Amino acid sequence: MITRALASDEILLIAVRHGETESNAAHRFIGQCDSPLSAVGRKQIVALGERLQEEALDRIHASDLGRAADTAREVAKHHAADPAFDKRLRERHYGELEGLGFEESKQRYPEVFEAFDRFEIETPIPGGESAQQVRDRISAFVRESVTPHPGMTHIVVCHGGVVRALFWHLLDLPYSAARYARSDNTSVSVFRFVRGRWHLERWNDTGHLVPLSGKR
Repeated sequence: MITRALASDEILLIAVRHGETESNAAHRFIGQCDSPLSAVGRKQIVALGERLQEEALDRIHASDLGRAADTAREVAKHHAADPAFDKRLRERHYGELEGLGFEESKQRYPEVFEAFDRFEIETPIPGGESAQQVRDRISAFVRESVTPHPGMTHIVVCHGGVVRALFWHLLDLPYSAARYARSDNTSVSVFRFVRGRWHLERWNDTGHLVPLSGKR
């Protein structure tokens, strides 16, 4: 179990990445375009829903992009709360990179990847967003939709970039730390607000996917 009784001034935030999409499997940038869940992704979200079915979830927040919305609805099947969809939880807008494969993107836009490697947070992707713009909207979401509701457990079903932005923002770590933090499909990461600060309790937990891998 992840959840437990919270003090009146504590908050639990469970961040979950969506299931695998066809574009994930093909190693393409999706960003704020969409891509249907793959057959593997469908199995992943069912396993995720079963894993979280006994958790006490007070509020289910989700990106309105289809891959996250489908994942959130699968989680919500086991709970009384319906997902609240929020555009601020969308993946980073990758602009001209969206729809391109990773290697093709590097060849066509080498300057973008040079900026990535310099950890530039203010430089937007051509036609898209900067890392700082993503953090700003995630910060607004937390400030307006999470922190006003202490004593509750919030689950946020979103995207890998958004999970890393939460890591960056809530823990106030360098951007480079967030860039190197892995976030796998349907992974579960847990943050707790206690005594006025956010703490990381769990990161990139995919234990519910072990039965799907055939490994023990």
